[in-house]
Amino acid sequence: MVNPFTQRPEPHLFKEGDASDYEVFEGEAGTWCTRHRASGQTIQSVRPAIDMFNIANLGVNILNLGVGIYNSVQLHKIKKKLDRNQEQIQSCVEKLDRNHQQVQVFSEKLDRNHEQIQSCFNSIQNALTVQHRTLELLVCNQSNLAQQMNILRDEMRTGFQNVVEEVKDLEARRCREEFQARTFLLLKTYERFTYTVPELLEADPLIQRAEELEAWLRTQLNRIDIGKPERLPLMVALAFSVRAKADAFEAKGGDYTSFATKDIGLLINQLRDEARAFCEGRSLYTLGVEMPEILYQYAFLNRSLCKGYELQKKVKQVDSEFIFSAEELKWDDGMQELRELFKPNIEYTDFLGGHQDIKLNTMADYDWYIRFANQDRLTFNVHSHPSIKLSDILRNIGHPEPQTGGIRKTTLNTLMAFALPERVNKISHLIQTEFKLDTSPKLLVA
Repeated sequence: MVNPFTQRPEPHLFKEGDASDYEVFEGEAGTWCTRHRASGQTIQSVRPAIDMFNIANLGVNILNLGVGIYNSVQLHKIKKKLDRNQEQIQSCVEKLDRNHQQVQVFSEKLDRNHEQIQSCFNSIQNALTVQHRTLELLVCNQSNLAQQMNILRDEMRTGFQNVVEEVKDLEARRCREEFQARTFLLLKTYERFTYTVPELLEADPLIQRAEELEAWLRTQLNRIDIGKPERLPLMVALAFSVRAKADAFEAKGGDYTSFATKDIGLLINQLRDEARAFCEGRSLYTLGVEMPEILYQYAFLNRSLCKGYELQKKVKQVDSEFIFSAEELKWDDGMQELRELFKPNIEYTDFLGGHQDIKLNTMADYDWYIRFANQDRLTFNVHSHPSIKLSDILRNIGHPEPQTGGIRKTTLNTLMAFALPERVNKISHLIQTEFKLDTSPKLLVA
């Protein structure tokens, strides 16, 4: 299979002639570029587009990870209680029949829940598989962030069946192997606990295993500055460990239930601080084009933990089964149109390069420029700025190679809209709302 991320592409013959008149090289941002040998003119050859379907699947898997097996625990409790009731009232046929019907209803619900549990464990295992590889790629030093994210996307498309690039960084590989082994041990203990809940045989081993993983994860997190993208896999695993421990506390009951609620509440606050730190000082291009998967997973992890937290506080409402609404299964980060601007295979006839001038001809153009450059309307002279370089607009949204970057001519207005401070503020406010932050994170505007 030809790998579009590591396979050197054919050059764009944007000045016609032969392929031998051009050279293809990898730019600083990890993207392929084509240079015309004679003139030295360079344009960017954009990598394959981000697959939002794969990103959505990441989010759905993470939703299961944060909720845990709450319904399973509660339904096991109910069935055990109803079985006891059935033994106690055998002298009363009418009550026995009624109770037997209740047992049947809950048994059927429990059977359905076992299927859901297995599906949930498969989903959690998929989510952790992504995090193992993500950690390895993001902590290694053999490529830059853009290249690492591109490798990750390509491997996600094949369900991690194909390794695009072998990591040679021994420390990164060691970290991934230990991460994988520790999460696997917790996953298996959690699974045994789930199917033996009434007897609570695995509750204490689960608590111990979860706390061991949590201690290791917090040690790793203390070594990495808050907001770094490589903290995401560790935060996802931390949510898994805290959620598993909370489920064990819930099953034991009594004072342990308050421990479960407290731990999840603290983790939600930590996650929100992490999401803010990740966004703070980053550009729209970084958040929306280079690594939208990071913010997307933080959003879904936050939703998942909040859902589990709500269910814990409604412990008496055991008849209701949790379900995520259609709205909870999607999140619009406000940057899909921005991603569309940098889709691959831009034909040269439709291409605007960073070196080109964008004429300012109309009052609407100048109104845009005044907002873009934060000029005073009363003193601004329209004759002083007849044009603006496309590279200046690209630089404003955080494009890593504004001189060699480019867009389709038909998408210029969209790019100009994203370069305005009010659009940046709108997306910042959207992030604030999603994570329930006190204030909006300050995004980078060049």
